[in-house]
Order: sequence, then C-alpha cells, then structure tokens
Amino acid sequence: MAARSWATSIFTAIGVAAGAGAAQLGLGYGLGIIAWQPTGDSATVWISSLGWVAWLAASSTVIGALCADRLAGAAPVPANPDSAAGQALTIAWRIVIALASAVGSLIIVPLVAIPARAPRPDNAAPYFAAGGYAVAGIILGLLVAICALTARAIAANVIATSAWVWTLAVVAVADVVRVDGETATAAQLGTWQFADGTWIRGTVSLPGALLMLAAALVIGGLAAWPAGRRGDNRVGVAIAGAAGPFLVAAAYFLAAPALGGERDQHLSAFYIAPYAVIAGLAGSVIVSAIGPRGSRAQARAARKAAVANRDARSASEISDWTAALAEADAAEARRRQDAGEEPGDDPWASPKDDKGKKKEPVTVGAAELDSTADLESDAYAPSRAYGKSTEKTGRTYTSDSANRAYAEDTVTEDESPTVPAATTSSSGHKPPTPLWPEQTTESAPAKPSTGRPKRGRGRQSE
Repeated sequence: MAARSWATSIFTAIGVAAGAGAAQLGLGYGLGIIAWQPTGDSATVWISSLGWVAWLAASSTVIGALCADRLAGAAPVPANPDSAAGQALTIAWRIVIALASAVGSLIIVPLVAIPARAPRPDNAAPYFAAGGYAVAGIILGLLVAICALTARAIAANVIATSAWVWTLAVVAVADVVRVDGETATAAQLGTWQFADGTWIRGTVSLPGALLMLAAALVIGGLAAWPAGRRGDNRVGVAIAGAAGPFLVAAAYFLAAPALGGERDQHLSAFYIAPYAVIAGLAGSVIVSAIGPRGSRAQARAARKAAVANRDARSASEISDWTAALAEADAAEARRRQDAGEEPGDDPWASPKDDKGKKKEPVTVGAAELDSTADLESDAYAPSRAYGKSTEKTGRTYTSDSANRAYAEDTVTEDESPTVPAATTSSSGHKPPTPLWPEQTTESAPAKPSTGRPKRGRGRQSE
C-alpha cells in the first residue's frame, strides 16, 4: 500500500508538471509573448522570450509538486511523526515529489529548443541557449518546490504570483491587439510597458517600478494571510512573500547579460525585480507579526493569568507564614503551661528577687562598694589592687601589693629577691594579703650561672 502511494505521487507529479509546462508554453506562443523568429527588434524579443521560458519552467515545477502532494495524499509516516524516523521520511517524501515534478518539467526543453533552431546573427546556437534557460528555470523551481511543500504560505504565494503574471500578460496583449499593435513585445514578465511614463535617469521606469513593488507587497500579504491566521509556522509565513517575486527576479537575472540601451523596459524591470522581492517579504512579515487569530487576546489573557497566579502564590506564602507563627506561639504556650510558667512571663527578662524587684547584673572587677566592711573583705581585693574608686566612698587604693607581687618574679641572677616592707595606704587601712605567698632569700633555690644574663619579664625591684 505504501509503495502504491509513493508510485502514484511520483507519476502524478511528473504528469502535472509536464502538463503545466506545456500549457503555459502554449499560452505564451499563442499570445505572441514568446517568439524565436528574428524580427525588426530581434534582440528585445529574444531577451523577453528567454526570461519567460526560465520563469514558466520554474513555476511549472512548483505547480506539479504542489498538485501531486494534494492529489495523491501524504506518504505513510510512523506513529510518531515528530521522531527522527518520521521527520526523515517526510523530508524524503518532499524531495522525491519535487524531483519527479522537475523531471516532468523537462518537457519544456524540446518545446523551446526545436522552435529556436533558426540561426541568429547574435547567437550561433540559439536552440542550446533556449534549452539552457529552461533547464536553469527547472533547477530554481526544484528548490522553491521543496520549500513550498514545507510551508503552505509559500505555495500560496507562488500560485498567486503566477496568476498575477499571466493575468497582466493577457490584459497587455488584449490592449495591444485592440489598437492593432505588434504582439511580439506586447507583454513583459511581471510588469507593464508604459509608453509615456516618467523615467529615472533614463534607466528605471517609475510607473513600471511602482506596479511591480505594489503587486509584490499586496500578494505577499494576501497570500500569507490565511496561513498566518491559522497559526502556521511563523518562519514559513514570514518568508512566503519572497517566493513568487524571487522566481521573477531570477528569470530577469538570467537574461541580464544581454540587456542594454537607454529607456529599455527590460533593463528597468531587471533593476526593480530585487526590490520587488524585498517588498513581497515585507508584506508577509507584517502578516507574521500580526499572528494567528485571537493571538493578541490570548496574550492579554495569559498576562492577566500570570499576574493572578503570582498574587495567589504570594498570598499562599503569607498564609503559610502566618500559620507557622501561630503554631509556634501555640507550642510555646503549651511548653510554659507544662513548665508552670505564667503566659505573660518573658524568658529573656531580668530575674527578680524575693520582693519582686529586678536584680541588677554584677560586673566583675568594677563592683559597687556599699560599706567599709565591703572594702575590708577579700572579695574586693582586685579593686583595691588596681586602684579602683567607688562613687559612694570616693576612696582610692594603690597598687603596691600588685607591684610587689610582680616584682618578686623579676629578679636577676646576681641579686636576691627582696620583699619591700609593708606599707600603709593613704587611707590608713591595712594592706591586703598578697595573691600568692611571699618568698624569702633563704627559701629561694640557687641557680647555676650560665655566663649570660637573662631578661626579666617585668620591672626589676629596687
């Protein structure tokens, strides 16, 4: 079943491309816009015919591939089209259909080469040149056909541009026939030959340029509009406007080496064709920027939903914190109740005495002296030793005892440690007891002499 589907699609592409090429070429011969016999204006007719052949060969290839893809149905794909195997099969399907369509378009080569056998003074092998332009157009159509099978917007643009080109050609020929003119140069590819128009530097026809640019812009936007509103791939929608004008510009580019002369309609179209590609691209980009139907409303709804979700999440976090704090307070209340504490007690408050008064903290070394008995006690010896004074008594103690205690440890080898006589402070009190027992000269052990003095750690006693 799969082999039959592939074979049917291939033969359909070949047949449709061959039929489209033969039909377009016959229409060109019938309207007189493609002519190979030398005439009075032989160079202009020859260039115009080569451009038309290149363009209709490319457009026939694209039309054959699109019709085969629509009529024969899609090729069988795996259950998961997004897998690597499914994507490879889809790409292979598009390439095979485009190649089959190119093979069908090769019928144009003999149809243009045989009539172009008449010798020309400016070309020794005209049949070879005509066939070569047809082959070049088929190659360009092959590339565009693969893109058209990928994005429907590109296919729509190629079809719309082809319809516009042929409509313009038919109207131009009908207008010339109405006034009994020459039909060989009546229609030009993608533009109108304005006889009395404004020329820019004698090279670009302003009315013809505006017509090409406006047509490319409008077709680029209208052809991409359905695909853009359906929500197709935005990249395909954005580049779709350049597909049709690209084939026209390529046909003019192939015929460009033989162009020349002042106020030449073909030269003017050759200069404007690349800008027409940009104009078509601009039209499709505008449609792509608008986006699918309801995209703006969906974007606004998405932004509102995001704001509401953020607010709800913030409110939920605040509620969780409130609940956690409430649980912590309840746990603390249960702990105090189990411990027998009052609910209003502050665990970090200062302790109280039996009368309910707060106890003041005691600072070691700077305690407040309340009475003379406190001064005489050993608890305040550091204060007396370091000369601390009190606010209540105003008494100051010297540091004789401390000096004496430090001096006993700073002696030399030659001198014996001596203990200064006990002195009485200026206040008349008995000096305090030293912090460690005093040593005498008899009890001090003798130290051997090492021949060098030792440094003391403090001031030597005198």
